[in-house]
Amino acid sequence: MTNKLSYEELEKKVKCLEKKVKLVDNLENKVNSDKLFLQKMLDTMPNPVFYKDIHGVYQNCNDSFSKTILGIPKEEIIGKSLFDLPYVIPPELAKLYHIKDQVLFDNPGTQVYEGKVKCADVRTRTFLFNKATVVDESNKVLGIVGIMLDITELKENEIKLDEKNKELETLSYTDPLTGVLNRRKFDELFIERIKISMRYKYILNFAIIDVDNFKLYNDSYGHYEGDNVLRSISNTINQRLLRPDDYLFRLGGEEFGLLYHTSDEHSSLQLIEKIRADVENLNIEHLNNDKFNKVTISIGIAIVNNLIDDTKYIYEKADSLLYQAKKAGRNKVFGEVI
Repeated sequence: MTNKLSYEELEKKVKCLEKKVKLVDNLENKVNSDKLFLQKMLDTMPNPVFYKDIHGVYQNCNDSFSKTILGIPKEEIIGKSLFDLPYVIPPELAKLYHIKDQVLFDNPGTQVYEGKVKCADVRTRTFLFNKATVVDESNKVLGIVGIMLDITELKENEIKLDEKNKELETLSYTDPLTGVLNRRKFDELFIERIKISMRYKYILNFAIIDVDNFKLYNDSYGHYEGDNVLRSISNTINQRLLRPDDYLFRLGGEEFGLLYHTSDEHSSLQLIEKIRADVENLNIEHLNNDKFNKVTISIGIAIVNNLIDDTKYIYEKADSLLYQAKKAGRNKVFGEVI
């Protein structure tokens, strides 16, 4: 036999239940309010944000993801995987993203990588993907949350900066008057080319080229015309240098340096003699250049076998041969195998 509750006891229980219902309602309202706040906060974020479950099905995303990335309403995304949206993302790309997700599912934690994404406006942008697994209290993986950071401008600026740095490097190694390599680059490459010639056992040729009576040319025709002569000579020499490992330098003033490889002594002298003749055949007037009455060059060339690596000795030998060419009447090539 059960005891019946008195009216007062029933009334007390009802009030207690009403109080609990009110607490539940308040809690539900608070949860709904928090959900609205969180969703509003997500939608306000300029970065695309998404949440997928363990099966790759979207459970939530923000406006930036739906509008910028896929270009469709959230209602068409939530509850579907990328494989269910072939009209906005090709199946082969959906497969690639699925593989990335699976790696993270198999190795719970975080995942960061860069990727190019063709957005809803058809523009391809570069994004930094920051993804992390979501787990429950028992560490069971529930899904993946991801934030995408648009780094397109950053990448473009990096490319521009790299191009500028390359330009600056080129300028630092280039003679501003003639556009050929400068003395700084010569000092760097001279040692390098000697080592290469020794390693592969072929002949390295180092020639010093000097414009005959150039001071007299400047005195007679002016420095402006003198600069034009140096440009013409450097362009003429460059036309003979057909291989990527042939190097022309302006060593200073009217003096040029030339580094090139050959297989034999005859080839070494043949090229340098052609260069001497090419400059003479420019027929640039120089009435104060001895008996030639035109611009000429004298050349000293050290033909280096692959046993010598003394840069000072090689340079001084070429310089000495140049002096002999000058002393012998100019417009000549003096060479020696060392």
